[in-house]
Amino acid sequence: MDSLRLLTRGSGFKVAAKSAQQSQQRPSNGVAESPRETSPSAKKRKRAEYEADSKGVDYKLSQDEVRQIQKQHKIKITDLRALHKEDEQESRKAQKEASRLYPQPLQKFSALRNVNVNNALLSNIAEQGYKEPTEVQLATIPMLMPDDGTEPDLLTVAPTGSGKTLAFMIPLINKISKAHQQEVENASHRQVSAIIIAPTKELVTQIVNEGRKLAARTGVSITAFKKGMRLHEDISTAEHEDSASEPEDTIKTPLVKSDILVSTPLSLLNAITPSNSNSPLPLPNITNLILDEADVLLDPLFRTQTLALWSACTNTHLRTSLWSATIGSNIEELTTSTITTRQTTLKIKSKNRSPLLRCIIGLKDTSLPNITHKLIYASTEAGKLAGLRQLIRPPPSNIGSTSKSKPEAPILRPPFLIFTQTIPRATALHNELKYDIPASSSSDVPRIALLHSSLSSTVRAKIMQQFRLGQIWILITTDLLSRGIDFRGVNGVVNYDIPTTSASYVHRAGRTGRAGREGGVCVTFYTRDDVMYLRPIANIISKSQKLHGATDTNGGAETNSDNGIPPWLLDALPSLTKNTKKELRERGVDVRRAVKESDDKKERRRKGRNAIGTKTGYEKKLENRRRGMVEGSRRRKEREVQDQDQDGGGEDEFGGFD
Repeated sequence: MDSLRLLTRGSGFKVAAKSAQQSQQRPSNGVAESPRETSPSAKKRKRAEYEADSKGVDYKLSQDEVRQIQKQHKIKITDLRALHKEDEQESRKAQKEASRLYPQPLQKFSALRNVNVNNALLSNIAEQGYKEPTEVQLATIPMLMPDDGTEPDLLTVAPTGSGKTLAFMIPLINKISKAHQQEVENASHRQVSAIIIAPTKELVTQIVNEGRKLAARTGVSITAFKKGMRLHEDISTAEHEDSASEPEDTIKTPLVKSDILVSTPLSLLNAITPSNSNSPLPLPNITNLILDEADVLLDPLFRTQTLALWSACTNTHLRTSLWSATIGSNIEELTTSTITTRQTTLKIKSKNRSPLLRCIIGLKDTSLPNITHKLIYASTEAGKLAGLRQLIRPPPSNIGSTSKSKPEAPILRPPFLIFTQTIPRATALHNELKYDIPASSSSDVPRIALLHSSLSSTVRAKIMQQFRLGQIWILITTDLLSRGIDFRGVNGVVNYDIPTTSASYVHRAGRTGRAGREGGVCVTFYTRDDVMYLRPIANIISKSQKLHGATDTNGGAETNSDNGIPPWLLDALPSLTKNTKKELRERGVDVRRAVKESDDKKERRRKGRNAIGTKTGYEKKLENRRRGMVEGSRRRKEREVQDQDQDGGGEDEFGGFD
């Protein structure tokens, strides 16, 4: 049992050592140790590994040793083609076992020198403080940097904050730097050879910043795509900006010369699609396509744009990798069919087709175990607002009180994020809270700020910078920041409105507890209207509790843990139908949707009761009455002006004397 409860930096699993002395004797070499490491075979392996390291060669692990490491780190690597092949004679269990792969893991970053990695890249990794790879890096970097050159197409599912950006950036930068060494004479004619697609501009900026740190002095350039950039000679900026009246030399920008281009799907698709056509121009020079937060990019919101970009990459040697913390079976099937269709369309021979591998870290579609999850029942919207204010400014504890009838409120220290369902609700919540914490006397930057997609890119970038610098303590936002954004110092997340999908909960909670950082808290408020939608979130928290490895004195899972869901609550929550899940994902909780003109009086009143605010019903009635009086006065004045115009401009004409 002890071998299953191991410490890894990326996932934050708890160490279940029998004593503090045993835990201190365990060496820290990037791989969690088990009691079997004290056996003679383990000592022999360590001695051989040390000798190989001193000679500057890479020690190869046996398949049994690789199996043990994958089991310790909860890693599953599968060949999807072997998994889905049609073989009636072979059982499903045998087919799954036959599809498992056990490639050599990357136990420490220093081992990269044995596979001819760019020296500048190795220096950059060390300068950034990366010493021991996380699980996703341990498993995927060797697969993307194979000794035989057979780079696969890869689908990776790993927890938020586990280092996925580093996992795909290191092999990509090394691959391009090697290509530059072989084509020194064509340096002036370099074109984009790799594209990274991300769903938001904030994530694009973050990937570029992290990539430039790793690519320094390697000769590899990384650029964020901006409006006006071109990838083809025959597409000018004028075709997309309605500026045909300007001289061509003032609007035609040079082609992008960067090696790696990072962009959102729509911006890049518009840049390669002529104005007189619906089909994008091909990108034959692209050899690597990376989809970060792939489940969102292949969701109906971005699917058409992403698939159009994918089909535009016509190079037969294209390698595609997809990365996310939550990838469902439908996304996996779409990926498999898209790659197969593309290979058939381009007439790629079977022997030249790259393998499609899947790497899963930990339990699929679950949250990190080092985060404390809290579900708080607030009954009504007013109760949620009162509960949130208690989190922001907690009341003094009752000294000497011994009552244990109510659980203690979670301790949430700034900085933290607050998520709402819609932009209007985020704005209303900001208006309620913006004066709860006064600004510093030395700065006029507010402690509580608002961030959503309706703001300009400049304003959004400024707010995020202030939040990272600690000038802003609390950031109220929508799901805009739930994907991929790395705020390493965030102490907690508050779901003021429940997430509309289980994947959304995983990504929201993943904004805290980054890179194994302990102490992260995720608080979710729910009301009477949310109970019917709560089961998916409760299941994720329950899975996280299992990953946490908490056990009681009898050896079973704790039922009253602060980081879990009581079994009685899981049994009491209703299950969601397929149609209910779809409606919730597309429209959110019904009572929190925006008021529409088609809504009847009863529906408007019901949504109004769930609006964010502290005004009583009587105050709202007076406010609506005043608003109606102002609107009525405006309409009367408009009618008077129209009547005057019909009577001759509103001026009395002199008709002469009688």
